[in-house]
Amino acid sequence: MTDNPEATVSSAVPDPAGPASERGRWRFAFDELGILVAAVIFFAIGSLSSPYFLTLDNLTGILQSITFLGFLSIGVGLALIAGEIDISVGSIYALAAVVAALLLKNGYGVPVAFAGGLGVGLACGLVNGIVAQVINVSAVVVTLATLGVYRAITLVTAGGSPITGMPEAPLFFDGFGQGGIAGISYITILFLVVAICAEIVLRKTAFGFRLLAVGSNPVAARLVGFRVERMRIALLALSGLLAALSGVCSVAYLHTAGPTAGAGYELTVLAAAIIGGVQLSGGRGSIIGVLLGLCVIGIIQNLIVLWGISPNWTQGVSGIVLIAAVTVTWLTRRDQGKANPIARG
Repeated sequence: MTDNPEATVSSAVPDPAGPASERGRWRFAFDELGILVAAVIFFAIGSLSSPYFLTLDNLTGILQSITFLGFLSIGVGLALIAGEIDISVGSIYALAAVVAALLLKNGYGVPVAFAGGLGVGLACGLVNGIVAQVINVSAVVVTLATLGVYRAITLVTAGGSPITGMPEAPLFFDGFGQGGIAGISYITILFLVVAICAEIVLRKTAFGFRLLAVGSNPVAARLVGFRVERMRIALLALSGLLAALSGVCSVAYLHTAGPTAGAGYELTVLAAAIIGGVQLSGGRGSIIGVLLGLCVIGIIQNLIVLWGISPNWTQGVSGIVLIAAVTVTWLTRRDQGKANPIARG
């Protein structure tokens, strides 16, 4: 066996970035360019259809609304690139928020509350990953179950009611939660930093290479010594941690935590990942693409409000966009298969 497993697996695993990697790994692939064009089109539609769309308050509102979903999208996107689907993130988001709020309310202080919320999310993600690998089933099955389990724990922990009556913590609530620079909140800045770091790790590190390889061809990755199971457990744990980070940040922003918060988030972030070019089967995708997909959904949801359409359609729109994205992905892969019959077998 060669001393360079990356070189070995490169010959066995198709380049996840596709032909675009030959022109530089940082250049947009077709999927990302396509979703960028879609985002620009929807932005132009909003600009032309509503006089309120381009106002500073509205644009910062869109950015703030996708920030909390953005943390979840990064974790779900990375897991999906590795071939795993996590649909429990909405429940983890709520559980972490409730735990952090209760710790604050009972006088434990911001550091303990922050650590407690993040710890709960990390533990939930580890449970998802370990159970999936131990019983050898897809993570989507496990997280479908834990979605309900974690939501039930959240409801019981909160007593079925929102956690209110937060103590005075100016640095946490007023500074971090409500403060910002040039109209961009500190929470959004934190989200952007996390997103940039995730993209760098995915594209420029050995860990990112292994992640793409595991998603593209786990059998080949396992043959050259990559620890596929550990990688997937780590990514599901990271997904839980990022969902918890979003939940704790929401407490700083909202001064409260609701046990039903985050319901339906899993559909939105999964739609964002698929729209952004992440393959359902794994092995291809980028954080940039995921965030562009999230921007499209955020703009559409904002236009629903500006056009006076009932907000009850918000989740329906996410579902329709997800169906459209899956259809486009299927058509693209079918066309690629026809163009390259050798790749099919």
